[in-house]
Amino acid sequence: MEKHFHNHANEIPKTETLTARVMKVSGETLETEDVLIREQDLEVSVNGTPVVRLCCTPEHLTELVLGRLCTEGIIRSAEEVEHLFICGEGNIAELRLSSECDFQPYTGAEPTCCTANQQLWERADSREPEAMTPVTPQPEEVFQMAEVFRKDGELHRSTSGTHSCYIRLEDGRILGFEDIGRHNALDKAVGAMLLEGSDPGKCMLYTTGRVPRDMVKKAVAARIPVLVSKAVPTAEAVRMAKQYGLTLVCRAWPDAFSIY
Repeated sequence: MEKHFHNHANEIPKTETLTARVMKVSGETLETEDVLIREQDLEVSVNGTPVVRLCCTPEHLTELVLGRLCTEGIIRSAEEVEHLFICGEGNIAELRLSSECDFQPYTGAEPTCCTANQQLWERADSREPEAMTPVTPQPEEVFQMAEVFRKDGELHRSTSGTHSCYIRLEDGRILGFEDIGRHNALDKAVGAMLLEGSDPGKCMLYTTGRVPRDMVKKAVAARIPVLVSKAVPTAEAVRMAKQYGLTLVCRAWPDAFSIY
């Protein structure tokens, strides 16, 4: 069946330039222009049921929506989505799945997110995470992703206010995504993987933020066996990674990294 993905919000500005007053140590006050990130509120409905409200950066919204549904266990591939529509204002996303699914009120704990994301409903038959076969990445793959991060993203260079997530696809390409929330940035990377049709088992994620267990849960739900971060994990994240066969690589820089 032909799929129809329509994102009419592609032209929404990602930043806004405002005037700020700057006080120097010497007591001098001057005015200057500052580039700030714009926040976007997006409500996502699946088969007519509002399932999540997201506060995000208004770019790559198709990837964000698909990735979020994947990391919440609602879909596993873009093939399950028959129709996706995002309005021109970027605050409403409507999806129709190729099969019926039963939703129930969300009962999980709110994630440790840096935005006001709110899960409303979840699949009653949500797929439980499955253990993966552990994968040990090649050092050059990790160093390559760390080097891409070191070059910085467009939004972070201009605003110093975003998290980034990079995904290494099975063909070796590395795609980067930014957002005000690290969960959103990871979801965008997962959504890009779905759109590309890449095998999750042959992909790697690189996040610029710390790694608590809710970030590990997202990688496991997406069935991506390697999660890399420049930061550190929590003890609970390491235990969860071991439970599900996720290789957790942290303190990753262009010349060194630690594997948990």
